[in-house]
Amino acid sequence: MKIDWISVEEKPEKSYKVNGQVLLDIRAKVNDLEMQLATSRAELEKTVNELNDTKTKLASTETELSITREVKENVENKFTELESTSQSTKSDLENELNDAKAKITELEGKINTSEAINADIQNKLAEKDKEIEGLKDELEKRTSDLQKELQTLEADMNTKTDKIQTLNSEISSKQEKINELTNSLSEKESQIEKLKLTLTEKEEVLSVLKPAEIDTFEVFPSDERVRCPSCGETSIKEEDDKTKVLFYDGTHPIYAKKKVCKKCRYEF
Repeated sequence: MKIDWISVEEKPEKSYKVNGQVLLDIRAKVNDLEMQLATSRAELEKTVNELNDTKTKLASTETELSITREVKENVENKFTELESTSQSTKSDLENELNDAKAKITELEGKINTSEAINADIQNKLAEKDKEIEGLKDELEKRTSDLQKELQTLEADMNTKTDKIQTLNSEISSKQEKINELTNSLSEKESQIEKLKLTLTEKEEVLSVLKPAEIDTFEVFPSDERVRCPSCGETSIKEEDDKTKVLFYDGTHPIYAKKKVCKKCRYEF
């Protein structure tokens, strides 16, 4: 006996005679749908748990990658992006779960369309499973890339540390040489001071032994005075020509004399 569903839909308040087998078939279909819905709920809960595990792994990975100050900011930014993606995916799945629950309620009230709706749910769950697998693969790839980047940065840091140690060693060596040169310079300056004192003493002795100068104004006519070859000025003085050493008095050099014009500073 078949049920006239059109009449039932038109007059749902009216009582109808139904064959027992039809009721059994309907009950079997309901039981089957309930089992399928329970399976769908279990798969959805499994998906949510896997997402939570993924989030925990991400947090652990962030902690491990915070080794250096420069790398930390990049790693945190990338894991924040991954965490945001996971949160977005979780939110989408929860929305899908709410939609599925609503559809389950609808299925319980509309048994005649339950198979089509259940098939639709299965297709969506399959798509979400694929999306989750894709996210897992992307997460693994990004984690691997971050680990490789961290290893590269660590290797670069080690290289720079070696260079710094080498430069520190060179600086120490240079500093030792500077200290040696400074000490040597101090000794030379001390010797120069001693030579200056000796020179002063010698000059004092020479000034005592030097004969009195003859007044050129009285002995020679005015036109025979020494004149500057450059400007003709007669105001001339004598200085030591330190480019010409005549001899050494011990360690004290005795220089030749040169004339210097007081007006134009010409030397001859």
